[in-house]
Amino acid sequence: MNVKFFPPLAFISCLGVSALPVHANDQKLPSKGFLYQSDDGNVKIKMGGRLHLDGAVFNEDKTPLENDWMVRRARISLRADLFNDWRISAQYNVSGDDTPFQSASIRYSGFYKTYLTAGQIQEPFSLEEVTSSNNLVFMERSLANAFSPGFNVGFSMQRWGNNWGFTAGSFWETYIEDSDLFPQDGAKGFSGRLTFTSYRDRNTILHFGGSASYRTPDLDQKLRIRTQPESSVTTETLVSTGRMRNVDSQMIQGIEAILATGPVTLQGEYIATRVSRFGDKQDETFDGGYLSASWLINGKQRAYSARSGSFGAVKVGRGQNVWEVAIRRSYIDLNSRTGTITGGEQTNTTFALNWYQNKNVRVMLNYIDIDTDQEAGDDDPSILQMRWQMVM
Repeated sequence: MNVKFFPPLAFISCLGVSALPVHANDQKLPSKGFLYQSDDGNVKIKMGGRLHLDGAVFNEDKTPLENDWMVRRARISLRADLFNDWRISAQYNVSGDDTPFQSASIRYSGFYKTYLTAGQIQEPFSLEEVTSSNNLVFMERSLANAFSPGFNVGFSMQRWGNNWGFTAGSFWETYIEDSDLFPQDGAKGFSGRLTFTSYRDRNTILHFGGSASYRTPDLDQKLRIRTQPESSVTTETLVSTGRMRNVDSQMIQGIEAILATGPVTLQGEYIATRVSRFGDKQDETFDGGYLSASWLINGKQRAYSARSGSFGAVKVGRGQNVWEVAIRRSYIDLNSRTGTITGGEQTNTTFALNWYQNKNVRVMLNYIDIDTDQEAGDDDPSILQMRWQMVM
Protein backbone atom coordinates (compact mmCIF):
# COMPACT_ATOMS: atom_id res chain seq x y z
CA MET A 1 0.00 0.00 0.00
CA ASN A 2 1.14 3.53 -0.73
CA VAL A 3 0.46 5.03 2.69
CA LYS A 4 -0.09 4.03 6.27
CA PHE A 5 -3.53 4.21 7.86
CA PHE A 6 -2.77 6.86 10.46
CA PRO A 7 -2.58 10.01 8.27
CA PRO A 8 -5.98 9.54 6.58
CA LEU A 9 -7.67 8.53 9.84
CA ALA A 10 -6.24 11.56 11.62
CA PHE A 11 -7.34 13.69 8.70
CA ILE A 12 -10.93 12.39 8.84
CA SER A 13 -10.99 13.28 12.53
CA CYS A 14 -9.85 16.82 11.71
CA LEU A 15 -12.57 17.13 9.08
CA GLY A 16 -15.13 16.12 11.67
CA VAL A 17 -13.86 18.78 14.05
CA SER A 18 -13.95 21.42 11.30
CA ALA A 19 -17.62 20.68 10.69
CA LEU A 20 -18.59 21.46 14.28
CA PRO A 21 -20.08 24.90 14.87
CA VAL A 22 -17.83 27.08 17.03
CA HIS A 23 -19.20 30.32 18.41
CA ALA A 24 -17.57 33.56 19.41
CA ASN A 25 -19.01 34.91 22.65
CA ASP A 26 -21.90 32.42 22.35
CA GLN A 27 -23.23 34.18 19.23
CA LYS A 28 -24.34 32.21 16.19
CA LEU A 29 -21.89 32.50 13.34
CA PRO A 30 -23.27 33.84 10.05
CA SER A 31 -21.72 31.21 7.82
CA LYS A 32 -21.33 27.47 8.28
CA GLY A 33 -17.75 26.31 8.60
CA PHE A 34 -16.26 29.32 10.36
CA LEU A 35 -14.34 28.34 13.46
CA TYR A 36 -14.21 31.88 14.80
CA GLN A 37 -15.55 35.34 14.05
CA SER A 38 -14.85 38.44 16.09
CA ASP A 39 -17.73 40.61 17.31
CA ASP A 40 -16.85 43.40 14.90
CA GLY A 41 -16.43 41.00 11.95
CA ASN A 42 -12.83 42.06 11.35
CA VAL A 43 -11.42 38.58 12.00
CA LYS A 44 -12.86 35.41 10.50
CA ILE A 45 -11.15 32.04 10.63
CA LYS A 46 -12.32 29.02 8.66
CA MET A 47 -11.04 25.45 8.53
CA GLY A 48 -11.71 22.78 5.90
CA GLY A 49 -10.07 20.01 3.98
CA ARG A 50 -10.27 17.32 1.36
CA LEU A 51 -9.71 13.58 1.27
CA HIS A 52 -9.39 11.68 -2.03
CA LEU A 53 -8.97 7.89 -1.81
CA ASP A 54 -8.06 6.20 -5.12
CA GLY A 55 -7.88 2.58 -6.20
CA ALA A 56 -6.98 1.19 -9.63
CA VAL A 57 -6.98 -2.10 -11.54
CA PHE A 58 -4.62 -2.21 -14.52
CA ASN A 59 -4.89 -4.31 -17.65
CA GLU A 60 -1.21 -4.04 -18.50
CA ASP A 61 0.30 -4.54 -21.92
CA LYS A 62 4.11 -4.24 -21.85
CA THR A 63 4.94 -1.97 -18.91
CA PRO A 64 4.33 -3.71 -15.55
CA LEU A 65 1.48 -1.95 -13.69
CA GLU A 66 0.49 -3.05 -10.19
CA ASN A 67 -3.07 -2.90 -8.87
CA ASP A 68 -3.11 -0.70 -5.78
CA TRP A 69 -4.86 1.99 -3.77
CA MET A 70 -3.57 5.26 -2.38
CA VAL A 71 -4.47 8.42 -0.53
CA ARG A 72 -4.37 10.72 -3.56
CA ARG A 73 -4.95 13.88 -1.53
CA ALA A 74 -5.38 14.51 2.18
CA ARG A 75 -5.21 18.19 3.01
CA ILE A 76 -6.27 20.44 5.83
CA SER A 77 -6.92 24.06 4.88
CA LEU A 78 -7.00 27.12 7.10
CA ARG A 79 -8.10 30.59 6.06
CA ALA A 80 -8.09 33.87 7.98
CA ASP A 81 -9.87 36.97 6.67
CA LEU A 82 -8.59 40.11 8.39
CA PHE A 83 -10.04 43.62 8.27
CA ASN A 84 -11.90 43.04 4.97
CA ASP A 85 -8.84 43.49 2.74
CA TRP A 86 -6.42 40.75 3.87
CA ARG A 87 -6.55 36.99 3.60
CA ILE A 88 -3.99 34.48 4.87
CA SER A 89 -4.51 30.90 3.73
CA ALA A 90 -2.67 27.59 3.68
CA GLN A 91 -3.23 23.98 2.62
CA TYR A 92 -1.23 21.32 4.44
CA ASN A 93 -0.71 17.79 3.10
CA VAL A 94 -1.15 15.25 5.90
CA SER A 95 -0.60 12.11 3.80
CA GLY A 96 3.20 12.06 4.00
CA ASP A 97 3.79 14.17 0.89
CA ASP A 98 7.36 15.29 0.20
CA THR A 99 6.08 18.88 0.02
CA PRO A 100 3.92 19.34 3.14
CA PHE A 101 2.49 22.73 2.14
CA GLN A 102 0.45 22.56 -1.04
CA SER A 103 -0.06 26.30 -0.79
CA ALA A 104 0.58 29.13 1.67
CA SER A 105 -0.16 32.72 0.75
CA ILE A 106 -1.21 36.20 1.76
CA ARG A 107 -3.63 38.24 -0.37
CA TYR A 108 -4.55 41.93 -0.43
CA SER A 109 -7.87 42.98 -1.99
CA GLY A 110 -8.04 46.68 -1.12
CA PHE A 111 -7.88 47.84 -4.75
CA TYR A 112 -10.93 47.87 -7.02
CA LYS A 113 -11.54 44.43 -8.56
CA THR A 114 -7.91 43.49 -7.93
CA TYR A 115 -6.13 40.81 -5.89
CA LEU A 116 -2.42 40.98 -5.04
CA THR A 117 -1.11 37.61 -3.82
CA ALA A 118 2.28 36.36 -2.64
CA GLY A 119 3.50 32.99 -1.37
CA GLN A 120 3.36 29.46 -2.68
CA ILE A 121 0.54 29.78 -5.17
CA GLN A 122 -0.77 28.25 -8.36
CA GLU A 123 0.67 29.76 -11.49
CA PRO A 124 -2.06 31.17 -13.77
CA PHE A 125 -2.02 28.72 -16.64
CA SER A 126 -4.66 26.42 -18.21
CA LEU A 127 -8.33 25.95 -17.41
CA GLU A 128 -7.76 22.41 -16.11
CA GLU A 129 -4.88 23.47 -13.88
CA VAL A 130 -6.69 26.34 -12.14
CA THR A 131 -9.83 24.24 -11.57
CA SER A 132 -9.80 22.77 -8.07
CA SER A 133 -9.18 19.03 -7.87
CA ASN A 134 -12.43 18.85 -5.89
CA ASN A 135 -14.37 20.02 -8.94
CA LEU A 136 -12.68 18.16 -11.81
CA VAL A 137 -15.02 15.98 -13.88
CA PHE A 138 -12.35 13.28 -14.24
CA MET A 139 -10.15 11.80 -11.53
CA GLU A 140 -6.99 13.23 -13.07
CA ARG A 141 -6.21 16.14 -15.32
CA SER A 142 -5.51 15.33 -18.96
CA LEU A 143 -2.19 14.28 -20.50
CA ALA A 144 -1.65 17.85 -21.74
CA ASN A 145 -1.44 19.04 -18.13
CA ALA A 146 2.18 17.82 -18.17
CA PHE A 147 3.07 21.23 -19.62
CA SER A 148 1.40 23.26 -16.82
CA PRO A 149 3.75 24.85 -14.25
CA GLY A 150 1.62 24.06 -11.15
CA PHE A 151 2.37 25.53 -7.69
CA ASN A 152 5.50 27.59 -7.07
CA VAL A 153 6.69 30.45 -4.87
CA GLY A 154 6.02 33.88 -6.32
CA PHE A 155 3.59 36.75 -6.53
CA SER A 156 0.69 37.57 -8.85
CA MET A 157 -1.86 40.23 -9.69
CA GLN A 158 -5.44 39.35 -10.62
CA ARG A 159 -7.92 41.79 -12.18
CA TRP A 160 -11.42 41.19 -13.50
CA GLY A 161 -14.52 42.75 -14.99
CA ASN A 162 -18.07 41.56 -15.48
CA ASN A 163 -17.16 39.09 -18.22
CA TRP A 164 -13.36 38.80 -18.17
CA GLY A 165 -10.48 37.90 -15.90
CA PHE A 166 -6.71 38.32 -16.07
CA THR A 167 -3.94 37.01 -13.81
CA ALA A 168 -0.17 37.35 -14.23
CA GLY A 169 2.82 36.78 -12.01
CA SER A 170 6.48 35.99 -11.50
CA PHE A 171 7.59 32.69 -9.94
CA TRP A 172 10.55 30.64 -8.74
CA GLU A 173 10.42 26.85 -9.02
CA THR A 174 10.82 26.18 -5.31
CA TYR A 175 8.68 25.41 -2.25
CA ILE A 176 7.70 27.44 0.78
CA GLU A 177 9.59 25.18 3.19
CA ASP A 178 12.87 25.43 1.26
CA SER A 179 15.69 27.25 3.05
CA ASP A 180 16.31 29.40 -0.04
CA LEU A 181 12.95 30.61 -1.33
CA PHE A 182 14.39 32.78 -4.10
CA PRO A 183 17.48 30.96 -5.40
CA GLN A 184 19.52 33.05 -7.83
CA ASP A 185 20.53 29.90 -9.70
CA GLY A 186 17.04 28.37 -9.70
CA ALA A 187 14.46 28.05 -12.45
CA LYS A 188 12.24 31.11 -12.92
CA GLY A 189 9.01 31.76 -14.77
CA PHE A 190 6.54 34.43 -15.81
CA SER A 191 2.98 33.21 -16.34
CA GLY A 192 -0.32 34.81 -17.33
CA ARG A 193 -3.86 33.83 -18.23
CA LEU A 194 -6.64 35.87 -19.85
CA THR A 195 -10.25 34.63 -20.08
CA PHE A 196 -13.35 36.13 -21.65
CA THR A 197 -16.96 35.04 -21.20
CA SER A 198 -18.34 36.15 -24.55
CA TYR A 199 -21.91 35.05 -23.81
CA ARG A 200 -23.74 34.08 -20.65
CA ASP A 201 -27.37 33.75 -19.64
CA ARG A 202 -29.24 31.47 -17.24
CA ASN A 203 -28.66 28.39 -19.41
CA THR A 204 -25.63 29.05 -21.63
CA ILE A 205 -21.95 29.88 -21.10
CA LEU A 206 -19.48 30.55 -23.91
CA HIS A 207 -15.92 31.00 -22.64
CA PHE A 208 -12.58 31.54 -24.37
CA GLY A 209 -9.14 31.93 -22.88
CA GLY A 210 -5.41 31.88 -23.43
CA SER A 211 -2.34 31.24 -21.27
CA ALA A 212 1.37 31.81 -21.66
CA SER A 213 4.42 30.99 -19.54
CA TYR A 214 8.04 31.89 -20.23
CA ARG A 215 10.55 29.92 -18.17
CA THR A 216 14.29 29.61 -17.72
CA PRO A 217 15.93 26.49 -16.23
CA ASP A 218 18.26 26.29 -13.26
CA LEU A 219 22.03 26.13 -13.63
CA ASP A 220 22.11 22.52 -14.83
CA GLN A 221 20.23 23.71 -17.95
CA LYS A 222 18.24 20.49 -18.21
CA LEU A 223 14.55 19.86 -18.76
CA ARG A 224 12.42 16.71 -18.82
CA ILE A 225 8.75 16.48 -19.81
CA ARG A 226 6.80 13.34 -18.92
CA THR A 227 3.42 12.32 -17.56
CA GLN A 228 1.65 9.49 -15.81
CA PRO A 229 -1.17 7.80 -17.80
CA GLU A 230 -3.95 9.90 -16.15
CA SER A 231 -3.66 7.74 -13.05
CA SER A 232 -1.63 8.56 -9.94
CA VAL A 233 -1.98 5.06 -8.48
CA THR A 234 1.01 4.14 -10.63
CA THR A 235 4.29 6.05 -10.82
CA GLU A 236 5.05 4.65 -14.28
CA THR A 237 5.23 6.98 -17.28
CA LEU A 238 4.66 5.72 -20.81
CA VAL A 239 6.01 8.81 -22.61
CA SER A 240 8.99 10.98 -21.67
CA THR A 241 11.44 13.29 -23.43
CA GLY A 242 14.26 12.19 -21.17
CA ARG A 243 16.58 14.90 -19.85
CA MET A 244 17.15 17.51 -22.55
CA ARG A 245 20.47 19.30 -22.16
CA ASN A 246 21.63 22.82 -23.06
CA VAL A 247 18.18 24.31 -22.42
CA ASP A 248 18.12 28.09 -22.61
CA SER A 249 14.39 28.76 -22.11
CA GLN A 250 10.91 27.33 -22.50
CA MET A 251 7.82 29.07 -23.90
CA ILE A 252 4.47 27.41 -23.16
CA GLN A 253 1.25 28.64 -24.78
CA GLY A 254 -2.31 27.38 -24.46
CA ILE A 255 -5.81 28.15 -25.68
CA GLU A 256 -9.08 26.99 -24.09
CA ALA A 257 -12.83 27.04 -24.73
CA ILE A 258 -16.05 26.11 -22.94
CA LEU A 259 -19.58 25.74 -24.25
CA ALA A 260 -22.06 24.90 -21.49
CA THR A 261 -25.77 24.68 -22.06
CA GLY A 262 -27.83 23.58 -19.11
CA PRO A 263 -26.36 20.38 -17.63
CA VAL A 264 -24.21 19.64 -20.72
CA THR A 265 -20.66 20.98 -20.92
CA LEU A 266 -18.13 20.83 -23.76
CA GLN A 267 -14.58 21.80 -22.85
CA GLY A 268 -11.24 21.71 -24.65
CA GLU A 269 -7.67 22.93 -24.52
CA TYR A 270 -4.58 22.90 -26.73
CA ILE A 271 -1.10 23.48 -25.26
CA ALA A 272 2.24 23.72 -27.06
CA THR A 273 5.72 24.30 -25.72
CA ARG A 274 8.87 25.42 -27.49
CA VAL A 275 12.17 24.54 -25.86
CA SER A 276 15.02 26.83 -26.94
CA ARG A 277 18.49 25.31 -26.73
CA PHE A 278 21.97 26.71 -27.26
CA GLY A 279 25.16 25.35 -28.74
CA ASP A 280 24.65 22.79 -31.48
CA LYS A 281 21.27 21.71 -30.06
CA GLN A 282 18.15 22.44 -32.09
CA ASP A 283 15.02 24.01 -30.64
CA GLU A 284 12.28 21.48 -29.87
CA THR A 285 8.47 21.74 -29.99
CA PHE A 286 5.93 19.50 -28.25
CA ASP A 287 2.17 19.72 -27.85
CA GLY A 288 -0.94 18.17 -26.33
CA GLY A 289 -4.61 18.77 -25.78
CA TYR A 290 -8.00 17.34 -24.94
CA LEU A 291 -11.70 17.60 -25.71
CA SER A 292 -14.31 16.52 -23.17
CA ALA A 293 -18.07 16.37 -22.83
CA SER A 294 -20.06 15.90 -19.61
CA TRP A 295 -23.75 15.62 -18.73
CA LEU A 296 -25.27 16.09 -15.28
CA ILE A 297 -28.14 13.67 -15.80
CA ASN A 298 -30.37 14.93 -13.02
CA GLY A 299 -28.47 18.08 -12.06
CA LYS A 300 -28.26 21.74 -12.96
CA GLN A 301 -25.54 23.65 -14.76
CA ARG A 302 -22.12 23.49 -13.15
CA ALA A 303 -21.19 26.59 -11.14
CA TYR A 304 -18.97 28.97 -13.14
CA SER A 305 -16.99 32.10 -12.23
CA ALA A 306 -16.14 34.70 -14.89
CA ARG A 307 -13.65 36.22 -12.42
CA SER A 308 -11.48 33.11 -12.25
CA GLY A 309 -12.58 31.71 -15.61
CA SER A 310 -13.16 28.27 -14.11
CA PHE A 311 -15.83 25.89 -12.84
CA GLY A 312 -16.81 25.43 -9.23
CA ALA A 313 -18.65 22.64 -7.45
CA VAL A 314 -21.74 20.87 -8.71
CA LYS A 315 -24.84 22.08 -6.88
CA VAL A 316 -26.47 19.26 -4.93
CA GLY A 317 -29.70 20.07 -3.10
CA ARG A 318 -30.68 18.75 0.29
CA GLY A 319 -31.68 15.08 0.02
CA GLN A 320 -30.67 14.99 -3.65
CA ASN A 321 -28.25 12.67 -5.47
CA VAL A 322 -26.74 13.84 -8.75
CA TRP A 323 -25.36 11.54 -11.45
CA GLU A 324 -22.91 12.59 -14.15
CA VAL A 325 -21.47 10.87 -17.23
CA ALA A 326 -18.52 12.17 -19.23
CA ILE A 327 -16.05 11.31 -21.96
CA ARG A 328 -12.64 12.79 -22.74
CA ARG A 329 -10.15 12.32 -25.55
CA SER A 330 -6.66 13.58 -24.72
CA TYR A 331 -3.20 13.32 -26.22
CA ILE A 332 0.39 14.39 -25.73
CA ASP A 333 3.12 14.29 -28.39
CA LEU A 334 6.67 14.25 -27.02
CA ASN A 335 8.24 13.48 -30.40
CA SER A 336 9.94 16.73 -31.41
CA ARG A 337 9.43 18.25 -34.84
CA THR A 338 13.18 17.96 -35.52
CA GLY A 339 13.13 14.23 -34.86
CA THR A 340 15.99 14.43 -32.34
CA ILE A 341 13.72 13.76 -29.33
CA THR A 342 11.50 10.68 -29.56
CA GLY A 343 9.63 10.72 -26.26
CA GLY A 344 6.57 9.05 -27.73
CA GLU A 345 2.96 9.99 -28.39
CA GLN A 346 0.09 8.87 -26.17
CA THR A 347 -3.67 9.11 -26.69
CA ASN A 348 -6.20 8.35 -23.94
CA THR A 349 -9.94 7.86 -24.15
CA THR A 350 -11.59 8.16 -20.74
CA PHE A 351 -15.17 7.31 -19.75
CA ALA A 352 -16.39 8.66 -16.41
CA LEU A 353 -19.34 8.05 -14.10
CA ASN A 354 -19.72 10.32 -11.06
CA TRP A 355 -22.18 10.10 -8.18
CA TYR A 356 -22.60 13.20 -5.99
CA GLN A 357 -24.10 11.80 -2.80
CA ASN A 358 -24.34 15.30 -1.34
CA LYS A 359 -22.33 18.52 -1.47
CA ASN A 360 -19.52 16.92 0.57
CA VAL A 361 -19.18 13.37 -0.80
CA ARG A 362 -18.59 12.15 -4.35
CA VAL A 363 -17.77 8.73 -5.84
CA MET A 364 -15.95 8.65 -9.19
CA LEU A 365 -15.39 5.78 -11.63
CA ASN A 366 -13.04 6.14 -14.64
CA TYR A 367 -12.17 3.71 -17.41
CA ILE A 368 -9.14 4.74 -19.48
CA ASP A 369 -8.16 3.17 -22.81
CA ILE A 370 -4.54 4.01 -23.68
CA ASP A 371 -2.79 3.96 -27.03
CA THR A 372 0.89 4.80 -27.58
CA ASP A 373 2.96 4.97 -30.76
CA GLN A 374 6.02 3.00 -31.80
CA GLU A 375 8.43 5.45 -30.13
CA ALA A 376 6.67 4.72 -26.83
CA GLY A 377 6.83 0.99 -27.44
CA ASP A 378 3.29 0.42 -28.77
CA ASP A 379 2.22 0.00 -25.16
CA ASP A 380 -1.61 -0.08 -24.96
CA PRO A 381 -2.85 -0.84 -21.43
CA SER A 382 -6.20 0.11 -19.90
CA ILE A 383 -7.14 1.28 -16.42
CA LEU A 384 -10.24 0.98 -14.26
CA GLN A 385 -10.03 3.30 -11.27
CA MET A 386 -12.31 4.64 -8.57
CA ARG A 387 -12.23 7.53 -6.09
CA TRP A 388 -14.09 8.28 -2.88
CA GLN A 389 -13.94 11.99 -2.19
CA MET A 390 -14.92 14.03 0.85
CA VAL A 391 -14.70 17.81 0.99
CA MET A 392 -15.44 20.11 3.93
